[in-house]
Amino acid sequence: MKISTRKIVLTAMMIALVFIITYLPFLHIPSPVPPGYFNIGDAAIMVAAILLGRKSGLAAGAIGAALADLAYGAFIFVPITFIVKGIEGYAVGAIAHKKADQGPDYIRRIIAVAAGAIIIAAGYFILELTFYRMIDDSLAVAAIISEVPGNLVQGGVSAVIAYIFIAILDKTNVMKKLN
Repeated sequence: MKISTRKIVLTAMMIALVFIITYLPFLHIPSPVPPGYFNIGDAAIMVAAILLGRKSGLAAGAIGAALADLAYGAFIFVPITFIVKGIEGYAVGAIAHKKADQGPDYIRRIIAVAAGAIIIAAGYFILELTFYRMIDDSLAVAAIISEVPGNLVQGGVSAVIAYIFIAILDKTNVMKKLN
């Protein structure tokens, strides 16, 4: 399979955008359970996936968000973030890019960003529980459960931002120029 230079460059730009939006201090809020933090980087992952497809969404989500956790010093979250955000990007891209006979674009995009928001909360819950239990079987189950509402809010806010941004790009014909 041949990948164009243009697609590689756009994917790299989206990786950088995800990193910047996730990492910038004025765009994230520390969570009650350190070293986590709330951010809107998921909006950039969703936009990347909708604009460029599932593989670029996977790369932007996994690499960009994991690098932000690494730079932030949230080392324990790096592998969890890599997996969850990669799956999020892949799923959003796969749903948004289904064939046109499977519903209008706007419906597929709503379903895609909603699925992305759910993947964030469920993915972090499952993987944090798994990773923390490998360290200590009784470690922080209550703390992990307490993060679910925050992850749902982060995912929901990011989904709304991503959908609005994509709708604006659609109205300005940017989507047609990228495709």
